[in-house]
Amino acid sequence: MANGFQIAGGLLLGFALMGSFVAFAGITLGVASSTKFQVSRLLAGLIAGSALVVIGLLVQRWAKYFAGWIAWGILNSLVMASSGHLLNDSAIPVGRSLALTMAGLCFVAVLATRRFTKEYKLHWAEKFALIARIVAFALSANIERFSIPALATGTFALVIAWCWHHSQSRRRGHQGIHRHSPTADGP
Repeated sequence: MANGFQIAGGLLLGFALMGSFVAFAGITLGVASSTKFQVSRLLAGLIAGSALVVIGLLVQRWAKYFAGWIAWGILNSLVMASSGHLLNDSAIPVGRSLALTMAGLCFVAVLATRRFTKEYKLHWAEKFALIARIVAFALSANIERFSIPALATGTFALVIAWCWHHSQSRRRGHQGIHRHSPTADGP
């Protein structure tokens, strides 16, 4: 059972890792400037890569919260669709179709990941899909023209992992039925 300090520490670590991954990935890709602090693209790439590695190593810990975080994205997308501009910046217009498409992609991602609970053990395909969705988010945050294709690709990876999990569960269920179904005629 986690106490408040562990939860707060986990949230802060998650924000720091995701924030540094997205920000330094933007500098590495050459689409974000490093005006606040002078960082070379190589160093930014090393920082972004390191953040992604730590995110990947901790995937089992944060996966249980993923559907909730993405559900928050649905709300944000719907607010942007209704207002027609970026959250907290009315100077940047956002197309309603773009915002609704993002809400739809977030909804599909929530459906594909709601099975991730504290007791659920992620398989390698699910870990890969979650990391793919994180990378897709960083691309969509940094390069506007790739926002929908990147998020669609990340969401597609989650759906493929869900389909794989579903087929494996069904196969294990059918094998269990065939192994353990005694016949009335004999042993």
